[in-house]
Amino acid sequence: MKSIFIGFVLILASAINPVQELVDQKTVIQMCIDLEELQQFYHADKIPGRKPLIIFNNEVVPSNLELIKFGEPVVFMKKEDLFFHQKEAFLNFGKFDISRKKAEVHFEYQVEGVFIEVAFEKKDTRWVIRNKKLTEK
Repeated sequence: MKSIFIGFVLILASAINPVQELVDQKTVIQMCIDLEELQQFYHADKIPGRKPLIIFNNEVVPSNLELIKFGEPVVFMKKEDLFFHQKEAFLNFGKFDISRKKAEVHFEYQVEGVFIEVAFEKKDTRWVIRNKKLTEK
């Protein structure tokens, strides 16, 4: 009985904390939208319709993440909403793989023809960018 209890405690201890998982997801995606190399493509103060920042809600990135860009909450929009509101400027995430210690993200800002790949590593409690690549089409 004692060994079963110890086994159960070890399983619980190794399970990913859902709150921490959400914090990690938010941190990684916020770091992506804040990439220094990407800022020149937003044109938020020059081109109407670029604020607030929009993320295409294709279920790759959880839409319950509370993200901020340009001092405003980031908006998640489904395909039909993008079409209905005639939105062309949005981030489209194609890959978002995250574990306890690593993350890989691929996304694009189609309106500017930019594709971004970012690899992250968690060192202690901090996420750091291990590698990044920005390609203009």
